[in-house]
Amino acid sequence: MSADTVAGGMPETSRSHMAVATEEGTSCILETRGVRKSFGGVVAVEDVSITVPAGHIVGLIGPNGAGKSTLLSILAGAQVPDAGSIWFLGEEISRQNPVKRARKGLTRTFQLSGDLPRLTVLENLLLAAPDQSGEHLWAALVGKRLWKRQEEALVIRARALLNRFDMRKHEDAYVNELSGGQRRLVEIMRSLMANPRLLLLDEPFAGVNPSLSRRIESHLIDLRADGLTMVLVEHELGVVERCCDPVVVMAMGHVIAEGTMGDVRTRGEVLDAYLAG
Repeated sequence: MSADTVAGGMPETSRSHMAVATEEGTSCILETRGVRKSFGGVVAVEDVSITVPAGHIVGLIGPNGAGKSTLLSILAGAQVPDAGSIWFLGEEISRQNPVKRARKGLTRTFQLSGDLPRLTVLENLLLAAPDQSGEHLWAALVGKRLWKRQEEALVIRARALLNRFDMRKHEDAYVNELSGGQRRLVEIMRSLMANPRLLLLDEPFAGVNPSLSRRIESHLIDLRADGLTMVLVEHELGVVERCCDPVVVMAMGHVIAEGTMGDVRTRGEVLDAYLAG
């Protein structure tokens, strides 16, 4: 593996030098300013302003219906905010579609896995890599030599991820043969094939057995150590406490608390929101 990559094929380029400075002098990779989203007469997200510090896992928690998944969809570009703005790496991206955001390094996973069950694990990873030369007509017409080298490099990257996530023995298995937890790992690896700078994770522990859950948790902590920034939507507060700092708490579309998990879990407004939800 070349010196400019880290384990798993992610570029080692510093994320912090791409981050923007906040008023307090710290760096953030993403910021929302007064974001609002409604569906008909129902307001799902109201006046949400948050910052995501570079190199952290930010926990996004709250009771059912709090607006967490809607906010994540807005960040990813699947939903366009009615008001407010989104800034990523110092650039406003409020109206950019998910493809443009992914090319800039903003990718996400889903509550329901987005893998292709009739393809093998390795094939799923290879298809997730962006800007492959073999996908272009001119490259196909000129010949295989132009894109064969890239394809071989992608296989090496994919297998590095499979080794890192202890999934190499499953590379030739069809995804629909895997357990729910293993499919979560495939979803995360697919996202990493896109070389993200910020990874949005929508309940990656849902429906996963405790053993695989701890494996996923360990992998996320290792990825953070490599410099990857993440936003994690999760209901299991123990996972959030072990992995996330800071934590953002939402209720009824609003941000009602921010801080460490130890701090926000003692606040009256947070306890009231969970009891009411």
